[in-house]
Amino acid sequence: MLEDIKTIVVLMMENRSFDHVLGHLSLPQYGGRGDVEGLANIDTDPRFANIFDQQVYRPFPMADGPLPHDLPHSRAEIQAQMAPRGATFAMSGFVESYVALTKTAVLDPAPMGYLTPDAVVMSRFLADNFLVCDHWFSPLPADTHPNRVMAFTGSSLIDDTKTRIIPHRDLVFSWLTAHGVRWRLYHCGFSFFPLFGDMALALGDNVRNFRRFAADLATEAEDEAPQVIVIEPEYGDSPVHFGFSPNDNHPPLPIGPGENFIREVYTALLNSPRWPGTLLVVIHDEHGGFFDHVPPAPIKSAPPPGALYTEPFVSTGVRVPALIASPHVERGRCYKGTLDHTSVLQLLAEKFAGSARAYSDGVTMRLDQGIESLARVLAPTARTDRPAAPSTPIAALQLLHTTRPALTENEKALVYANKQLLAHDRDRAIQKFPELLHLPE
Repeated sequence: MLEDIKTIVVLMMENRSFDHVLGHLSLPQYGGRGDVEGLANIDTDPRFANIFDQQVYRPFPMADGPLPHDLPHSRAEIQAQMAPRGATFAMSGFVESYVALTKTAVLDPAPMGYLTPDAVVMSRFLADNFLVCDHWFSPLPADTHPNRVMAFTGSSLIDDTKTRIIPHRDLVFSWLTAHGVRWRLYHCGFSFFPLFGDMALALGDNVRNFRRFAADLATEAEDEAPQVIVIEPEYGDSPVHFGFSPNDNHPPLPIGPGENFIREVYTALLNSPRWPGTLLVVIHDEHGGFFDHVPPAPIKSAPPPGALYTEPFVSTGVRVPALIASPHVERGRCYKGTLDHTSVLQLLAEKFAGSARAYSDGVTMRLDQGIESLARVLAPTARTDRPAAPSTPIAALQLLHTTRPALTENEKALVYANKQLLAHDRDRAIQKFPELLHLPE
């Protein structure tokens, strides 16, 4: 039950869809789970067909490895991928969107590829031993910045990713502090959070390098340890990498490094004295252009006051992988309720303020339209088993580099925000993020 949860841990990865990572769960050759709405009858079911230039494209097994391109995932591109058909979505425009971006037609287009268990060892392990949510959607049919803002504030004033300090409502960390909740942010390399403009937060004692994570779990007293933990991977879009290889799953990166990172996080929690009261949430910010056959949930949200866009949203984004690991969820269960990133904020409000409606008006609006609290997934009784992570080797190495030109908007945004961090307090910033000394001009 919720009162037994002492440590809530949120690990947010980047840019993969549910069908791409976990759709194999329902295929007969990989276990054929009938409780999971994944890939089934993919050679005949019209829901799995993308037609482009008189050619039918269907999901195919994809070996893990670097992809030749990033995939399209802006608001306009996602709209094309979801293919609106009246009040619903055909989910049939992924190939056409990809060809429009890459200017190439290929036999097996990357958006239609799905990963098999040998490529997603840890995701499959967590699905088998804990709980998978097969109707968890990114909050908005938009790209990285809007969905991360939704996850950490509950509403978004933007609908795109650009080079700027992101305008936003109060961050979840401010909400937690106001409610007397101990929290901590662990980052691998550059943090995403300077993009929110709160440089004091980014340089504060609550923000720590991930290398301290396991030791902190093992040694901190119960009344000093954080009750809420957010973990950031090493972003592939970071302009500098020191000591960590990119492991955030953002294409064109392979997914192996991300799987290895999930294993590292899970193992540290499992081996810590805090495990009996832990709830680990592993999600992806948005689908990143990969195919998913389940239409988004119909959630209407008008631009909030101060928004930099005018067109309202009429649905969530595309479905994303979501895995919950805890002694307080049933083994091998699939939760079918409608969830998105604000489901975590509802959980925090229930846990620390007594009601899922106590977070914000924006979160309550989504609750009223069917987005459930993550608290719904909890089992009535706790488990005592501790499933050890598989020792299966996972390819985890990436080519490290010191500096390179920023190419994508997210890369440019990270450079810009971290230069602002450097200007705010140079000495403290360099001490916490030595990578700052090597920012490209």
